[in-house]
Amino acid sequence: MKPIQDVSKLKKAALALITQYPCLKDYSQTGYDGWVNSISFKMGNYRSKLSKAGVKDVSINSGKRSHSCPGGAPSRSGIKRARRGEVNFLPDYPSGESKDTLDGLRLQMISEMQKVSAERDMALIYQLMQQTFALRREEIINSAMPIAEVKNQWLALFCQAQLYKEFHRITNQNLPYTFLGALDKAAPRLLQLYENTKGTWGQKLEAVLQSYSHQDTCDVASTRAAALFGLPFYLKEDSSEVFRCCKEDELSQLQGPMALVAITSDDPPPLPSSSNHLAIVLEDNVVAYHSCWVEAVISLSISVRKLLLPLVQDASQWECRVE
Repeated sequence: MKPIQDVSKLKKAALALITQYPCLKDYSQTGYDGWVNSISFKMGNYRSKLSKAGVKDVSINSGKRSHSCPGGAPSRSGIKRARRGEVNFLPDYPSGESKDTLDGLRLQMISEMQKVSAERDMALIYQLMQQTFALRREEIINSAMPIAEVKNQWLALFCQAQLYKEFHRITNQNLPYTFLGALDKAAPRLLQLYENTKGTWGQKLEAVLQSYSHQDTCDVASTRAAALFGLPFYLKEDSSEVFRCCKEDELSQLQGPMALVAITSDDPPPLPSSSNHLAIVLEDNVVAYHSCWVEAVISLSISVRKLLLPLVQDASQWECRVE
């Protein structure tokens, strides 16, 4: 049971209670308003016990305005809670470890990452990233570090393999496998819908499909890229601020909260090809390079949803961009 529940879920629990035991209905219009309040207070007491026991994902929201601290922030402001699907939102330190010992492992990981690619011990890096997961989540959720500082603190985090592993640690899901499987299933139908779209957005989709026809249509990566790249146009949304193209000498001048940039040497094509180098830009900083456009989209989504959203106070703007 999650310590923080939405009102809608409390209502569902109260409705299930009176459905199972009709004799427990109260005199309210719905028959369960009193039970909603009772369950709400019960959950509040449950959170208090967890907070006193030192459970991190509850104690992180404690210590605000109270009788003993009247000048603190309002108790309902800046609530930090697990998002949907996050099973390891803020885990405890591993047994026998402390913040100092985990920070030592972090420094060891940075030292290993600073070696040339051929000399890196990737198995050791994976082990260190696994051991320091609790410290990393604590720093990302508790602080509002700029993305450049996050990258310096956790040098291996934006490697593609480690980014996928981090998502798995948080949600216990294999995102690339699930996402690519669903995309492969939907891609033929999406391309057919793009062909039948008319109007201004249909013209943009026609340019995407024409560029796709000049590539190897038997290549799974090209089909995935065409289906995914045309989706914002089909939904009548402008993706120009997120999906960009530029020359290599212009990359350092790009600004914006997030972008997936295809680096080209000539005029940008309507559809990024497999020959383009790709860069992920977060908060005006290039954090990673990719060679596959679809995998770069997956990495960008993970970076924003699981790494950046906990860092910002008002995540609504980021949520809209990611959606």
